[in-house]
Amino acid sequence: MFWREDSESKKEYQVPDDVFDLVFRLRGTDLDIDHAFALSEALRSYLKSDTCNKIGVHGVRMAGSGNGWNRPEQSDAMLPLSRRARLAIRVHRDDSDEVARITNQTLRIGSQQVAVGESAMRKLSTLGTLHARAVCCDRDQSEADFLTETADLLKGLDIEVSKMICGRSGTIRTADGPIFTRALMIADLEPEQSVTLQQQGLGEGRMLGCGLFVPHRGIDPVHNIQE
Repeated sequence: MFWREDSESKKEYQVPDDVFDLVFRLRGTDLDIDHAFALSEALRSYLKSDTCNKIGVHGVRMAGSGNGWNRPEQSDAMLPLSRRARLAIRVHRDDSDEVARITNQTLRIGSQQVAVGESAMRKLSTLGTLHARAVCCDRDQSEADFLTETADLLKGLDIEVSKMICGRSGTIRTADGPIFTRALMIADLEPEQSVTLQQQGLGEGRMLGCGLFVPHRGIDPVHNIQE
């Protein structure tokens, strides 16, 4: 007879703590919804170049900005900065102390000034569905080709993807010209795959908030709408 108690079953996957989000409180009035480049420039004035090359800046979540699927059409729209507004920055543990020093600093983001408050650590998630508000891509590339290319990139991370859906396309204004992006949702990931994708990201433009994944409630409701 072979008998194994449940207590000896496979242990639950534990999220490593070497990469995580620092989430900062903010104080200000409003921001341009397309604030990604201005925010990256503001952060560069406080952080080392090497650090800027490694972090990911989620951007400031504001009322009405949604999760990338229903953002306002006008890229120059101004949105109010509520008391619940937060700035999330994905960091490696070795860079967290430096990034945390933006606390009590004032960032000049475009024509607006935003005061940075205290931060809290937010661990990565093991949820199987992830969403990126923006992934850099070629404007002339079809949605099907974008998804095929994305699947190939994921294979490089040892992730065999089975479900992906494109969200809305968008444009990020920069000093070097506009960057075209697509929102992306990926589902049915194993916990280890989910964490790996959050750690590594996808494509370029981390300081602009591109290629950064966060947990999502699920892909089925979106798929049903598109169907």
